[in-house]
Amino acid sequence: MSNGLSAMHSPDECRLEHGACHSAFPSKTQWFRSFAAVGSQELEFLPSKAIKRAGRFDGGRHMNEKNKTSDPFGSDSTTTATRSSLSVTQNAIQVPAPPLRSAGAPHPVSESRREPKAIRVQREGIDDLIVPLYPDRSYVFGRAPESTVVFPFDSVSRQHGRLAFREDHQWVYRDLNSKNGSFKEQAAAQAEGDARAPLTQMGPSHDWVLEAGDVILLGNGESRLSLLSEVPHGLIAGPRPSKVSSLASENLEQSINICARHSLPVFLLGDSGTGKTFIAREIHSRSQSEGNFVILNCGRLPQESASLTSELLGHVKGAFTGAAIARVGKFFSANGGTLFLDEVEFLPRIAQDFLIDVLEGTGSLAPLGAPADFRGAPPRFRLISASKVPLQESELRPDLAQRLATGDIIIIPTLEERREDIPNLVQSFIHRLKAEQQYDSELTSDAIDFLQKENWPGQIRELETTVRAVVAREAARQDLEGIKRQKIVVTLGAVKSYLTQRQIVFRRTSVTPPPVNPAGADMPDPLRKRPGDLTEQEIRRSLKTHQGNKTRAAAELGIAVNTLKSRMKAFGIDP
Repeated sequence: MSNGLSAMHSPDECRLEHGACHSAFPSKTQWFRSFAAVGSQELEFLPSKAIKRAGRFDGGRHMNEKNKTSDPFGSDSTTTATRSSLSVTQNAIQVPAPPLRSAGAPHPVSESRREPKAIRVQREGIDDLIVPLYPDRSYVFGRAPESTVVFPFDSVSRQHGRLAFREDHQWVYRDLNSKNGSFKEQAAAQAEGDARAPLTQMGPSHDWVLEAGDVILLGNGESRLSLLSEVPHGLIAGPRPSKVSSLASENLEQSINICARHSLPVFLLGDSGTGKTFIAREIHSRSQSEGNFVILNCGRLPQESASLTSELLGHVKGAFTGAAIARVGKFFSANGGTLFLDEVEFLPRIAQDFLIDVLEGTGSLAPLGAPADFRGAPPRFRLISASKVPLQESELRPDLAQRLATGDIIIIPTLEERREDIPNLVQSFIHRLKAEQQYDSELTSDAIDFLQKENWPGQIRELETTVRAVVAREAARQDLEGIKRQKIVVTLGAVKSYLTQRQIVFRRTSVTPPPVNPAGADMPDPLRKRPGDLTEQEIRRSLKTHQGNKTRAAAELGIAVNTLKSRMKAFGIDP
């Protein structure tokens, strides 16, 4: 995508993060100042009417006639390097790729198939939305509030269908046993009477491969999904932000613009929830890279060699039991685009050794199960990495840490450093809720003032989840009391009530006995800490204090025993 903001924060399903069309459109600079460093990964919404006026909309049957012969979005260009060994330069990282015609090996989508990059969502009586597609997540459509896009029609099931990027580099749609079915539109069909007559029904329990130009109907013609070959260039829809912007946000925006205009590797340092993934995606978007933005969550990488090879380099069909299709590895998925190493401080040692071999060109780059004589040209991708702790305090190999910080560096400000932006952020969250779940809501001014003065250890992510929660609770209260859906007004009392409950949940209670501290050592903050935020030093100190007793150490750290064991394994701490 070329304009604006990126997408979401859910372990399994992406949730829609940006709003629908409004009459007033801010400039890109104004909009980013309102959204800079939003903790959850956002999706971008673009006004289809504005795009049509600009002649830049390609949505199957809705392409501007003037652009049919010179459509800038119609080609699937792939940057292919010619060097045979991997090298790290100031411009890009090159990794050998599998040959396109290797028997059984994973390969990119053929040139005849246009990979969709965005969806145009059409819901009768509601402004159209443009939703960029990202390979690292799936998209669920239905009536349920937790859907990526909510369709408030009886003809659409609660969970109607899901769109996802499969391991063989193809976008596939699966109907989730919906009541009224999903239908794929025939390109040249002319409908008469029933809008579904010339359509192919997409049966459940089956992946339907899609490409740009395809149109899906959910239940009937009121709900349509048009797959686009590119995210259209256009103005981002949303409320006009206040002219008041923090200095920290202005500096952050300038840093992102600078990084988007060069191709050096970038290292991001920031607390959990400050928006590192969002910033990385924004750099990729503004750089107008033609390739994918690929996220590699270093804290979740497998530590077994074969599984790690499959994750990073892919595998051929039949490489192991259950390998029904070939898989394209993360390195190859990022060809021509950006590889984002998220939580790089949690990269397992075996993965560090593997990555160094790859970066130095000394390791094997063949997909798992490929022939011994496998050879391939290296793809090119930009490297962006992110960490919550300085590299020197991590367990990364010094030579790997040096490679990660050889280019540009961005220090992401905390929410405490940019409290002036909180009112704008709250209004932005409210706006997106209206587009996602049709919640027409607002917070009273004293409620917003209260949020601006609160402490936010979870940063912008916690602020956003708080706004979402108080709005959803008030909407549920109206439904419970039989009140016809109307403007949802969230008061200061409702905000305080929710935050009080959160504090009780995160604070240690009498249910867990306080740990013994015979040595009088410094104790961690009594508030429960996110497991991903715990450092190796904190865990080792707690285990030493309690003489290796994991139950007491877990209680002191405010986490479950199984979580403690998982973090110990990630850090290589002997049980």
